[in-house]
Amino acid sequence: MAENIDKYELILLSSRKLIEEIGFSALTMDKVAQKAGIAKGTVYLYFKDKNELLEKVLEQGFERMFERIKSKVNTQKGHVEKLRVLIAENINHIYENRYFFKTIFLDEVNVVFLKKKSQESFNLRRKKYTDFIGEIIKSGIESGEFRHDLNPTKVGYMLVSLIKTNAIYNFLNNKPEFTEEMIKSDSEEIFNLLIYGISKH
Repeated sequence: MAENIDKYELILLSSRKLIEEIGFSALTMDKVAQKAGIAKGTVYLYFKDKNELLEKVLEQGFERMFERIKSKVNTQKGHVEKLRVLIAENINHIYENRYFFKTIFLDEVNVVFLKKKSQESFNLRRKKYTDFIGEIIKSGIESGEFRHDLNPTKVGYMLVSLIKTNAIYNFLNNKPEFTEEMIKSDSEEIFNLLIYGISKH
């Protein structure tokens, strides 16, 4: 059983590295097998095709990111601080895995829309994350920290879009290696945009 789990994880890890190196579009089951150092038939024992394999890679990556963010956020007491930490942890995770996220974000048409099932899974993962943010907003409204006229779910989607768009901007503009100062600056910029907007008043 342990050997099976090891091969399963090896295939996922090899696929992730290939996505970083050559992109999703160029990934094939043959290349995954070569990268993992196993027979192509072994890959097919675990995954019926490339789309199912990618789906598992994305699902695993999301769950690791989500658990990391959730564990950090849940240690905070104030709702404003929860959002600050959420943004910082999300950006940290993206930049720590920047080659993977750069490929995924910039090749999203191929990643998400090749299969209806992939699109549905993507939407469910996004909803899980935006619902989590929405609960922070809702609780903050109830405690009086946030405006009562906010739509918690909509704010959740907006925040996820801000974080993603910030990363895409940096990827497209060939920013240098991401430093702690840059991560902190990006986090604060998104936080301030969400909390205070862009008006001087």
